[in-house]
Amino acid sequence: MTDPALLTEPCEAFSGASWSCCAVPPGMVSTPAGLEGLQTDWMPAAVPGTVASALRAAGKWDYQHPVDLDAYDWWFRADFKSPLRSEASSCELCFDGLAGISEVWLNGEGLLNADNMFRTYRVDVASALLAENELVLVFRSMTADLKKRRPRPRWKTNLISNQQLRWQRTSLLGRIPGWTPPLPAIGPWREIRLECQSVVIRDLQRTTSLDGEDGVVNFSAEIQTSSAIESASLWAGDCESDLAIVREAKGVRVSGSVRVRNAPLWWPHTHGQPQLLECGIKIRTASGLCEHALERVGFRRLEVESVPGFALRVNGEAIYCRGACWTIGDIFTHSSAPESLRHELTLARDAGVNMVRIGGTMTYEGDAFYRLCDELGILVWQDFMFANMDYPVDDAGFSENITIEARQQLDRLAQHPCVAVYCGSSEIEQQAAMLGMPRELWRNDWFGERLPAICAEHHPGTAYVPSSPSGGVLPFHAASGITHYYGIGAYLRPMRELRQADVKFTTECLGFANIPEPEVIDEIMGGSLPVTHHPRWKQRVPRDTGAGWDFEDVRDHYLEEVFGADPVTLRCFDMPRYLELSRVVSGEMMARAFAEWRSGHSRNAGGLVWFFKDLWAASGWGIVDHHGMPKAAYYQLKRVWQSRQLTITDEGLDGLHLHLINETTAPITGFLEVQLLREPNVVTAHHEVEVVVEPRATKMISADEVIGAFHDVNYAYRFGPQTHHAVVATWMDEKRKVISESVHLTRCKDPEPQPLTAEALQTEGEAMGNGTFRVTLTSDRLLHAVRFSAKGFLPDDNYFHLPPGRSKTVTFSPLGGPSDKFRTYVEALNLLGEVSVEVKQPSE
Repeated sequence: MTDPALLTEPCEAFSGASWSCCAVPPGMVSTPAGLEGLQTDWMPAAVPGTVASALRAAGKWDYQHPVDLDAYDWWFRADFKSPLRSEASSCELCFDGLAGISEVWLNGEGLLNADNMFRTYRVDVASALLAENELVLVFRSMTADLKKRRPRPRWKTNLISNQQLRWQRTSLLGRIPGWTPPLPAIGPWREIRLECQSVVIRDLQRTTSLDGEDGVVNFSAEIQTSSAIESASLWAGDCESDLAIVREAKGVRVSGSVRVRNAPLWWPHTHGQPQLLECGIKIRTASGLCEHALERVGFRRLEVESVPGFALRVNGEAIYCRGACWTIGDIFTHSSAPESLRHELTLARDAGVNMVRIGGTMTYEGDAFYRLCDELGILVWQDFMFANMDYPVDDAGFSENITIEARQQLDRLAQHPCVAVYCGSSEIEQQAAMLGMPRELWRNDWFGERLPAICAEHHPGTAYVPSSPSGGVLPFHAASGITHYYGIGAYLRPMRELRQADVKFTTECLGFANIPEPEVIDEIMGGSLPVTHHPRWKQRVPRDTGAGWDFEDVRDHYLEEVFGADPVTLRCFDMPRYLELSRVVSGEMMARAFAEWRSGHSRNAGGLVWFFKDLWAASGWGIVDHHGMPKAAYYQLKRVWQSRQLTITDEGLDGLHLHLINETTAPITGFLEVQLLREPNVVTAHHEVEVVVEPRATKMISADEVIGAFHDVNYAYRFGPQTHHAVVATWMDEKRKVISESVHLTRCKDPEPQPLTAEALQTEGEAMGNGTFRVTLTSDRLLHAVRFSAKGFLPDDNYFHLPPGRSKTVTFSPLGGPSDKFRTYVEALNLLGEVSVEVKQPSE
């Protein structure tokens, strides 16, 4: 969380610093001098990092016997040498994030008290530096602090166990007993650095706008230099303009704008190219010319449509927003490593995700996250870090603290065109309403007036929502405003009720305990035979605090609905089959929901699945596991989130409707084919029609219209035994290349596995010569939920239905370095056994 667009190189004082940390009973030591002679167990620490990450690195963390991290004072220390920078105009210690109630000393002298992990702090230390220096930090016990007497809240939430957390500006991750590991953020979780520079830039603000076809970049910053500024300019792309120079009491402020004629537009990747321009400033002083790169700039126009609910337009085009709620890369550090960020956000982009939400129970992400979202064309719905509680926003000290936090975050995030929506809080209005509080207590002045005004000032051109959910008679009503929709999911509502719910925009939805791949199950169970009632397993199944059920019970409900199998019987007598069906069913329900929401019948404008990534090895809400590897649900959603998409909805006595979605700028001319299949491989009907789908349009066609006769395609009339068990709809281009395909199964039954034969599954592997491999499958029967397992490789599709006689080619990309050997195992829900495919790269 560096200052927005930091422009000069920090000195190397901390590059080789050796950090260590230790735990001390709360209040035992008040200053670093008290540590001398104290028998403490110092352990190595990494900065940026946390107490939890230090314990993990030292082999001292055990989920079965977790340390109560909040119960101790945690001390960090490091020695460093002063740089030789005689030309520097300033030497400042910069703290980009201190998680907890912290105090800082430099060479034994008090330097800083901080109590907000979401703020940055800068302290001038030029006069305090020695040749050899010691920096010491302490993070005081949260448990001890929460015992202090403070005013009580007007309502209480079950989300957390201590209501006084409302006074603390810290992430709730690690302090929510129902669904987070007990790993709260404590320590210097963001970078600490010493900046000794000849040119210092502070209070930087940069915003963009569109004026007709032109892009305008506005810039303002305070500049401190060791010599007088002679001129300054701002450039973007090939355009450059001079900046005004005004001398103020604190230094010199430069400000102005640059206009980019016929500016390239930034689009969500589903609707166009996320075009960006390089940008920077030039400052000429008596000492010479200094050039400083800023964040790349993107131009886009954002509009909000509040009728009938909530919808976004970017550059004049309606955007169907789909994606997930972002968590964090590593629960131990509360941060994301650059390599994992790129891997996971690329996975999201490839799945068709065009929006992620950072919820109020999480943390603000680092700069690298927003840069990647800019680059990949992924919109960001950004909550401020407030959730569920009655925050003391009218307390003078708390109000000043959160105002500084908001301004710092907004100035940083305003650099990024991906940031589209700011949201004041997560579930505060819902929490108050559900507890019966009067309407006037649902929303206070901070979320209703002050915070939106700060957003408008610091990041114009974005939308603001006071709380998620909000709108309607009650904030959580599904058909009004913005909702958190768990009708399909926690509340066990049937699929046929989804259209009645008339969800307009859901920023959280479809929470299921998604079963991970077998490797993660082994990690959870320590190699023991997996049993889902084992305490180690149940410890990691998410639940709402105080509820008598968990999200595994939710999944079991839909397993019985989709497959007609009793989950209790399966768990007792056939655990492997239970896991196979459970792995598929949650994604099946999510895919059905999005098929409806993206259909021509729906007024839904967006849906964000609750959790993109699990926080730990678990049957968690994430559609990818804690290592960033896709689960079945990821692939099932990928097949309904694309820009050119075919979905199927069951219309009861009106049969099946086929929805052809084209979000691109070009019309699509091609063919729509419908096959009716009786298992295992009998085609009872096969027809196709020519179709044209206009740009940015959805075309709806009845399956009966394509077939041209009555076949009871969805088995709604039931005039006798079923003549078919599956409907395969395929959208092809003019060259008959498949654009999108969807399979609708017409019977609710566990597909009984049949013996594997050579005809049932034929495979062909091919090395591509660049570290990737391809496998082509064909079958003589309809295969259900075909699954690949290829250690060290990532398939571009998985868990798909394969119609008989149809070839399917899947590409495998290496997860590490390139390998000359490849092996994958192939199986399906309705086949006994598996097939192994091995390929070697040809020797050069």
